[in-house]
Amino acid sequence: MLDTGNNFRKIIRGITTIAVGALLIVACLSKTYNTISIIGLCTSFFMLCLIGLFFRSTAVQRLRPLILLVSLVCFGFILNGCSCILFHFQGFILFLFGKTYFWVSFTVVAIILVLTVVFGAIWCGWICMLGALQEFIFKQNKWFFLKTRKARKIVFTIQMILFALFVMWISVVKYPVLCSYDPFISIFRLKIFNWLGYITVPLLLVSSLFIYRPFCRIICPIGFLISLLNNFSFTSKLKIYECTNCKKCHTHCRINAIQEKKINNGCIMCGECKKANCKSLIL
Repeated sequence: MLDTGNNFRKIIRGITTIAVGALLIVACLSKTYNTISIIGLCTSFFMLCLIGLFFRSTAVQRLRPLILLVSLVCFGFILNGCSCILFHFQGFILFLFGKTYFWVSFTVVAIILVLTVVFGAIWCGWICMLGALQEFIFKQNKWFFLKTRKARKIVFTIQMILFALFVMWISVVKYPVLCSYDPFISIFRLKIFNWLGYITVPLLLVSSLFIYRPFCRIICPIGFLISLLNNFSFTSKLKIYECTNCKKCHTHCRINAIQEKKINNGCIMCGECKKANCKSLIL
C-alpha cells in the first residue's frame, strides 16, 4: 500500500513538472506584453517542480544557496524587483474583486498555491527573492522567545490580521497599493520613493540580521496562504517518527517550524534539518 502511495506521488509530481515545462515553452513562443517577466516566472515554476522532485538529494541541497542567490540577483537587482510576488498577490485579490485585466497575477498566484499542494512550500524556501534577501542578511537569532509555541501562535495571529487588512485595503483602493510602500522594491532599485521607506527599509534590514526571515514569518500575505496550504500538501512533507527528543533538528531549523515532536505549517522545505543526521526525521 505504501509503494502504491509513493508511486502515485511520483506520477503527480511528474505530470506537474511536464505541465509547467510546457507552460514555459508557450511563454517563450508567445508575443505577450512583458514577455521577459513571464518567461522568468515560468522558469521559476519549472525550477520549483525540479526542486520538488529532487530536493531530498544531498547534491541538490548543496545547490540551495546558489539557487537563492541567482533568484535574488536576477529577479531582484537585475530586473529591479519586477514580478515581485507582492504585486501578483495584489493582482490576485483585484482579480477576485472583478478587475479581470489582472488575470496574469491571478494565474501566477494560483500556480504557486497549486504547486504548494503538490510539492510543499518550495517556493518560500528555494525560489522567492524576498526570502533570499533576508536569508543572506541573517547572522544569528538573538530573539529566543520566538522559538516557543506560544510565540508561534501570536505570530500566526498577527499574520492573519495583517492578511485581512491587506485584502481590505486593496479591495477599497482597487489598485496595487502595496508597491508604493514595498521596502524590497526600494532595496532592489537602490532608491527610496517616499518617507515611509526611510522607516521600513532600515527596519527590514536590521530585523533580518537578528531574526530569520522576519517579513516572511510575520507580514508576507503569500507566505500566510502557503502556510495554510502546507496542511494539505500531500507529496512533500517532512515527518518525525519515534522522536527521542534529542532536539538536534531544532538547532538546524532556523524558521523554528519544529516544535517539540511535530513540524508545523511554517516549514519552508529548506531541508536544513537534514544536517542534524537524525534518524527520526524523514524527508
